[in-house]
Amino acid sequence: MKTAATLFLFLSALAIPAYAESTLTVTHGQVPTPTYIDLGASGQSVGDQRIWHYDGQDDKNDKVTMDWVMTTTATANKPETFDSRITLGIFSFSSEAKDRILIEGIGLYPASGSTLKADTTLERAIIGGTGRFAGASGSVVSTHLDDGTWKHVFQIE
Repeated sequence: MKTAATLFLFLSALAIPAYAESTLTVTHGQVPTPTYIDLGASGQSVGDQRIWHYDGQDDKNDKVTMDWVMTTTATANKPETFDSRITLGIFSFSSEAKDRILIEGIGLYPASGSTLKADTTLERAIIGGTGRFAGASGSVVSTHLDDGTWKHVFQIE
C-alpha cells in the first residue's frame, strides 16, 4: 500500500503543468502592415488572410516574438461596418522560441482596417503552449490603446 501511495504521488507530480497559474502581460508598438493574401473572391472577401511577424516585450522587458494569422469569415462589404475574423496568435518567449503560448479567437474588425479600432479590447482563448507553457489554458485580453500601442494580458490557468 505504501508503494502504491508513493507511486501515486510521483505520477501526480508529473501531471503538474510546467507553469503556475499566473498573469503575464505583453506589450508592443503599432502593428506593422500585414502581408495580405486575397484568397476569396477578388477584393476584400471571406477567406482573405492577413499575416504578421513582429516583436514586443513581456512585463520583465524580455523580448517576445509574435506571429499572427487572421482569416476573414464574414464581411458586410461596407467600409463603415465590421468584418468577422478568426485569429491565431503565437507568442514566443525565449530566444530558442521553445516557450510559446498559442491563442485563438474571433472578433469584429473594421472592414477598412487590419486591426481592432483604438481603445477596443478583445478576449481570446489560450489554446495551448510549449516549453514552460506546456498544457497552458486560460484567456488573453488584447487592448488596442489610444496611442496605437497594444497590451495583451494573459490569465494562465
